[in-house]
Amino acid sequence: MGPDLDIYAAIERNIARSGQHLFLIFADGETPAFAYTIGNALHGLPELLLIGNYSPRVVGSILNDLGHRMREVRRPLEGEVDVGGQFPVRLRQASAEARGRYTLQAGRFLRHEEYDVLQVLLCDPMGRYPGEPGCEPGYDAPLA
Repeated sequence: MGPDLDIYAAIERNIARSGQHLFLIFADGETPAFAYTIGNALHGLPELLLIGNYSPRVVGSILNDLGHRMREVRRPLEGEVDVGGQFPVRLRQASAEARGRYTLQAGRFLRHEEYDVLQVLLCDPMGRYPGEPGCEPGYDAPLA
């Protein structure tokens, strides 16, 4: 079995075990870190994308929780969602360009590009989300 097949076998195992697989891509200097799910599209739901240089543990926890909730209610989550912090996360529809730029392995695994992506936004300590005036630079992730 080649390396690519090993990756897809691991993705399949994770989806079978927990409903989705997480990919975490570390920052490269120009592009911030980002993480996304693979597996929700198998249920007709959007994949989730979170962009920003946050703790992998925090990102994984949030994406796993949101993915589980979405699969449980069998519909996409919308707007602001409480994940137990001081402020909710905010979900927004990501662009088709974001799908190609950030969730490349999801399309390869699914063997098509006909899936939606919801971008998960985290706010700064003052409650300002990316794209809002005054959002602290470390939290002002690109809107995909």
